[in-house]
Amino acid sequence: MELANGRSKLEELERVITEFQDQLFRFAFFRTGTFADSQDIVQDVFIKLYHENNNLDSIKNIKHYLYRSIANACVDYHRKSKKLKFESIDTATLPGHMQEREISENLIQIEEYNRLERLLAELPEEQAEIIRLRVFDNLSFVEIASILEIPVTTIKSRFKYGIDKLKVGITTSKEVNYGL
Repeated sequence: MELANGRSKLEELERVITEFQDQLFRFAFFRTGTFADSQDIVQDVFIKLYHENNNLDSIKNIKHYLYRSIANACVDYHRKSKKLKFESIDTATLPGHMQEREISENLIQIEEYNRLERLLAELPEEQAEIIRLRVFDNLSFVEIASILEIPVTTIKSRFKYGIDKLKVGITTSKEVNYGL
């Protein structure tokens, strides 16, 4: 089947996967806490996208559609599991393409990620999630509001309050570490 843009449905799906897979995985990981379950959720959403939509061009905002689908799948995941179990990024089994070599090359980034996650864990979850979506996934406030189905003003205020709390946490952390 050829779409309006001249691509086949499979080619369009490949493009969508390439463009959004990593950020959707992060989004799912922050909501489930496990590497394997996050992979499964993202894969299931892409499979449903392919099978349930005859024309991927007909989806007005594919990014919103995918984030909303992942959010809904994560809610279903929590209903089924009834428990939230977080897996450290250090202990997660990574796919073959991200083994030792790449991890050692990115050790500083992983350590920084872990430090940020510890700081974000101190925030209320609704503030931490918005900061993750804005900073890690580079989503606009409007996109976040659309995905979470919350007014933009609420998104902005939660972001601001979360950032303010992070600043205090970072300052306190430096004072403790440096004996200030």
